[in-house]
Amino acid sequence: MRTRIRHGLAAALTVSALSLVAACGGSGDAKDTKDKAGDKPAAGQTSAAPAPATPLTAAQMKAGILVLKDLPSGWKDTTAKPSTDVYKADKPECQPFADVMGDEIAGATRGASVDFTVGESESELSEEIVTFAGTGAADFTKKVGTALGSCTEFTVEIEGSKMKSSVKKITAPQGVEEAHAFTLSMEVAPGIKIEPSLVVARQGTGVLRFLHLADAATAKKDFDALAKLATDKFVKGAQS
Repeated sequence: MRTRIRHGLAAALTVSALSLVAACGGSGDAKDTKDKAGDKPAAGQTSAAPAPATPLTAAQMKAGILVLKDLPSGWKDTTAKPSTDVYKADKPECQPFADVMGDEIAGATRGASVDFTVGESESELSEEIVTFAGTGAADFTKKVGTALGSCTEFTVEIEGSKMKSSVKKITAPQGVEEAHAFTLSMEVAPGIKIEPSLVVARQGTGVLRFLHLADAATAKKDFDALAKLATDKFVKGAQS
């Protein structure tokens, strides 16, 4: 199964992918970081006139993405090509989760993206960094946070195929301006589910989308460590 969010969920619809993801998932307690103060005023300005929010540069986004040497031994790079797949939720309040699955985010500029796996996809992760002008990043993450409070079950459609899905809020990594974490349980075939855990994090005008999929026995431990590793590097890259 492809580990990038978009390719991973699409591939889960195929018979070959199902053999790799029969028992996956993650869990945790609900806890979100709160939004911090906005951008500091530029030199010579008062707090009433903050400097315009500037999108992250390509170099900052590249600096903020994980590379193979950042990971424990045993991981391999399986980065996939971008996709034009569009995910559609059957409930408006759940659409932010479908947007997280897709390759394109309206108004965002895509930066770096990577996919990694261990062994025969026993553990998989995917992440992508995008950036927005103005308040786009904060608006996007706010929608995800709102969806976590209003959407628990929905059906997502991709290329004519539909998956029943449910959402469970879990503990988000600390140290980033804003972060939301959740597990998506998706029925990819009758009686067969996949349960990737995701983080949507914001630092300034940048947004990190992180996905982890693993065997249920190791998912929680691996997710917490890998999500923290990813968000810490994302913050450093955005501040570089």
